[in-house]
Amino acid sequence: MHVPQRMCVSCRKRDEKCKLIRIVKIKDTPILDNEKYHDGRSIYVCKDEKCIDLLKKSNALQRFLGASANDNFYETLKGIK
Repeated sequence: MHVPQRMCVSCRKRDEKCKLIRIVKIKDTPILDNEKYHDGRSIYVCKDEKCIDLLKKSNALQRFLGASANDNFYETLKGIK
């Protein structure tokens, strides 16, 4: 059986789609899409704190989605397990 794979934008590691956090851009704002409900441009990041820190440091949200987030957004990401 085929399991959908996606790549983390921070560490570039491929993993099962369900094991990664999906972030989608809605009206120039990044939104967590845990239910994989929203359509549109999105990125995936590992649930690892190092990957989330690198996401923030590298400004990947701005580069890939054209959206920026505040510190609370990144803290929310770190709380997802």
